[in-house]
Amino acid sequence: MKKNLNKFFKSTVLTSSLLTSCLVGISASAQNSFPITFIAVNIAGDNDGFNVGKFQVPDKNTTVSAGGGLRRYDAHMAKMFEVTHHECQSPDFNYRGISWGYEADNGNIDMGTFNITCKLARDIAQAYGLGKAQATNIIYYRAENVVNIPTLNITGDKVNKWLNFVQGFKPRKSRY
Repeated sequence: MKKNLNKFFKSTVLTSSLLTSCLVGISASAQNSFPITFIAVNIAGDNDGFNVGKFQVPDKNTTVSAGGGLRRYDAHMAKMFEVTHHECQSPDFNYRGISWGYEADNGNIDMGTFNITCKLARDIAQAYGLGKAQATNIIYYRAENVVNIPTLNITGDKVNKWLNFVQGFKPRKSRY
């Protein structure tokens, strides 16, 4: 299955104009943007009841500043939570959440697999609040879409709270 997913992503990246990196903002406080190679969701379900998603960025170093006191890694995590929260709102979404494969350096650095449940995404959205919706490029079943997704309001005293949360939010252990 992993081989087929890799084939899918390679063909998607080759045929997708997202390879040129879309720009997606970080939060209401950090008006800077950071590049994302692509975000793909609704690929398939896994054995644990999660939808499978892929979050790939061109950054070789995800510890560089993303603005607003966040590193790009922190902003990437926020975007995965935002997209998960958005997807979980759909009445057609029949999964526990999204299992994100996170890759840096255009897929050359495996950053881990992060399971974000709908409940956790909802709890995070309630804890931080949601700001203005932002156009986000997402690939659904090989089709590119622009979806308006509210951003987490990671501002002021919430920045340190987010940094602490992200530091403790570890990738799942591989079963392979």
